[in-house]
Amino acid sequence: MKIIKVVFVLAFLTSCNFNKTSEEKAMLDVESLNAKEQEFSNVQNNQGELIGTIEFGIHANKDEVQDFEDGIIPWISIEKTKDEINRLIDADKVVITYSEIILIIDYPLNKPVEFIIKSSGKGFTKKQLVLEISKKYHEIYKVEESSAKTKTIPIEKREGIINRNETDGTYGIWGHDIGDLVLSSAEVYKMEDVKIQVLLGIES
Repeated sequence: MKIIKVVFVLAFLTSCNFNKTSEEKAMLDVESLNAKEQEFSNVQNNQGELIGTIEFGIHANKDEVQDFEDGIIPWISIEKTKDEINRLIDADKVVITYSEIILIIDYPLNKPVEFIIKSSGKGFTKKQLVLEISKKYHEIYKVEESSAKTKTIPIEKREGIINRNETDGTYGIWGHDIGDLVLSSAEVYKMEDVKIQVLLGIES
């Protein structure tokens, strides 16, 4: 239940002993992960009335500006939100005028989760919303690691593609470490019961 815009980058581990067997395994991993991404993007959502779309972006620093000519990076890191939050564009702008929302997080999760988020004010600024989203993602990844029997393979020990292996914890995370994820947008829906749902545009 999200807006998914996946920029899927596969990085292969190369070495002098990367043989045909390793290559074949890597190709199978790629096919499997691509199928998972396609399956996820085809999920249909029961949405209410769309009442708002929020775009997220940060000001590029001097090292990044060469890759972003307009000086704007059209996303913010999920993992390093606190490091980038001072560069968030329109950080203090109120983007949701409701004090309670249902935040849907389902990517990259086999078992989606809903969080009820409350604001102490009359709504949520872009900064407040981003920090809440980042906080919940960190909680999800922490719980997943502690509850999974199949643990996350460290990057340096991964073979073929370096994407995160699927784990079998509370949420069943697959395909991406939290460091791969960035937030680019969100859509706000008013449901039939007048509750407000927020669906996230996550890129990886």
